[in-house]
Amino acid sequence: MNYKKLLSKTKKLSILLVDDYKYIRNDLESIFEDIFQSVIVADNGQDALEIYQNYFDENQKYIDIILTDIEMPQMNGIELSEKILQINKDQDIIVISAYTDSKYLIKLINLGVSQFITKPIEIDMLLNSILDISTKIELKNSNIANEKSSILKLDNEYTWDNDKLILAKNGSEIILTRHELILMLLLSKRVNSISTNEMIIDHFYDYGIHISEDNVRKLIFKFRKKIPKKMIETIYGIGYKLIVSI
Repeated sequence: MNYKKLLSKTKKLSILLVDDYKYIRNDLESIFEDIFQSVIVADNGQDALEIYQNYFDENQKYIDIILTDIEMPQMNGIELSEKILQINKDQDIIVISAYTDSKYLIKLINLGVSQFITKPIEIDMLLNSILDISTKIELKNSNIANEKSSILKLDNEYTWDNDKLILAKNGSEIILTRHELILMLLLSKRVNSISTNEMIIDHFYDYGIHISEDNVRKLIFKFRKKIPKKMIETIYGIGYKLIVSI
């Protein structure tokens, strides 16, 4: 984990930590206080929802990242996520889950949850997820500041022009097939967030193209030959993630 890079992304951000287990909450709060501008904690979903709403009323902006456990009293993490996403559909949420069943995790992603971390928590994995989301927030804020720009910088060499539908390396266009272009249209809208196989299949269906999960795997395999392999991360049994790490 590159802590210097992480700090550069998170030092101006806020996080709401929701967990009813005191020792986990205290340990994570101690870590987050070193990297976030503002760390807010709650021990149940109901209090967290009130804190979220009050924060907006007082600051006229939403908390940047929410990290929540699932099993909690009064209101669990799933209910909390649903209610918050009804208020702010763009809210970035990381869910801590003891469940590893892919169907269960896909439901979380389809709900709108940005990332999930399975228990027991591996701190480096958690911080990597926070880095992904913080980079996504930085990109979103950059795009708001410069709405005329349609170019997404993927890394120091690769860019994606969402208006012209051009993938380029150091300014030179990389020729993509129609299927690769359609795939990039989806992945580029969900930078550093998981696009499930179901999302990808539905996305292609919108273009009148019927594909299977096996077709998706083959498409990703061929597409990776044109870009750095690690730029598209495989979430086994669930889907894929376009990694932007500028």
